[in-house]
Amino acid sequence: MMKKLWMGVALAMVLSGCGTVRTVSDESKAVDDLAKWQTNCHTITRAYSGVAYQFCNLNGPQRTGSHWAPFPILMDMAASGIADTVILPYTGYQQYKRGNVAIRRLEY
Repeated sequence: MMKKLWMGVALAMVLSGCGTVRTVSDESKAVDDLAKWQTNCHTITRAYSGVAYQFCNLNGPQRTGSHWAPFPILMDMAASGIADTVILPYTGYQQYKRGNVAIRRLEY
């Protein structure tokens, strides 16, 4: 029982940086992050949102810190592609009903 709990905690920690988890669990925070990072994207799709999120993460001015290292972002983009495919029935329906998610421009 305890082993399963720790495996769940480890899995949650690994997935916490996943673009798919980020966009599906807290869509408004994800687009606020992209606005803060001054991405050149204006919207992201709900279907394959994790891949779109990471693409837009790279599509902006270069930053410093862990959220802008290209190799981990590309690795997450690949993992997000798999996760996005698994949840495509849900996100595809959301895309059909609600369309793209607009990235709000924030004033800092």
